[in-house]
Amino acid sequence: MTFSTTLTERASTFLDRKTGRRSFLTRTAMVGSALTAAGADFVLKPNSAYAAVCSCNGRSCNCTDLCCDGYTEFCCQIYGENACPPNTLLAGWWKVDNSSYCAGSARYYMDCNKASPACACGSSGVCRGSDTTCQCRQCGNRKDGCTAFRYGNCNNHVACVGPIMCRVVTCTKPWEIDPGCTTVARTDNNTRHHHRPCLSEPTEEQLNFIEALYHDFLGRSSDASGRDYWGDVLAGGAGQPIGLRDVVASSFAFSIEYATTVVNGLYQLALDRRPDSSGKQYWVDQLLGGLKPRELAVELFGSDEFYARVGKDDATFITELYRRVLGRTPSASERSYWQSAIADSGRGGVARSLYQSVESRRRRVSALYQRFLGRQPDTSGRDYWVDVIATREDISVALYITAGPEYLARAQRRFG
Repeated sequence: MTFSTTLTERASTFLDRKTGRRSFLTRTAMVGSALTAAGADFVLKPNSAYAAVCSCNGRSCNCTDLCCDGYTEFCCQIYGENACPPNTLLAGWWKVDNSSYCAGSARYYMDCNKASPACACGSSGVCRGSDTTCQCRQCGNRKDGCTAFRYGNCNNHVACVGPIMCRVVTCTKPWEIDPGCTTVARTDNNTRHHHRPCLSEPTEEQLNFIEALYHDFLGRSSDASGRDYWGDVLAGGAGQPIGLRDVVASSFAFSIEYATTVVNGLYQLALDRRPDSSGKQYWVDQLLGGLKPRELAVELFGSDEFYARVGKDDATFITELYRRVLGRTPSASERSYWQSAIADSGRGGVARSLYQSVESRRRRVSALYQRFLGRQPDTSGRDYWVDVIATREDISVALYITAGPEYLARAQRRFG
């Protein structure tokens, strides 16, 4: 079996931090080609090429040690990043189906071969060369720089490469990472359990996302234990990062600490003070038990304490409600209307009507956009969410925003 090659040189940027450890598959110029030095049989049977013999590279290791199994070490284990190191290029990929590391989707293993080897490949497209050290760093490391092998399903335009220096791993389809890769699949389920702890570490992108959640939901920087915990949660599900971001954001939104910030904020808005410890604990428990934040707002604005703070005067009560809830002063007719409504609905009923008015909901949606995206909403987006929070909670806006790509991109700009 032969594969066509071209001599056109091309460089490609490999991946924008979306599938692995810090700078996972990024900032490396990847060019590659295909072909195999070991015969056509090995092209369709990767295990035959990699693990046909026990060879320990002259080390006194057992055949059960990783040094002897015929496969190549992961790049992150050697170089600290799940990315092709300098002076290597992507030369092919294979997959494992239904991988637990990718939430049941395929997991892709990609070879980083030495670039510009000091040897002539001929028609094989790969050569061993005399300028590469074949080694395993210790018996617990797989080889690197030893296996002269190419698949033929990525960047088929470099005529000659050296041996495989290390492997990178992703849950993203290779042809979505690099358009030079083809969809021609090689499968080696024997590598299903090949893994290293460094492959499960969170990406810089994921850590920046977590930092943004701490600031936007909790109003503070992350602590080391919390950052590590949520980083592990995100890294454990690289096959479905968007869904996991939503799960993590929900955990922040329904946490005790966030409920505490909601109670503190509403007390400050309505009563110009922090809650006492017993009151704070009571309302936090109520929120966690299902009380809606808007119900707490109405409770505080309709309270005797708020009425006392405005001088126990109905006109001033309406004026202060407008100022705190709507951010403006009521007109004379508005003030007169709501003063009359107090007799029928009570102060709590008036507070409820104003807090859930279209004007109030517009203001709250705009505040959420500003808080989480650093901008005002477009008119159609604002109007959509104004309708939504007429019956649902404001937090639904925040959760939708934090699950989206704009929030993720902003987190990188803020904390990257």
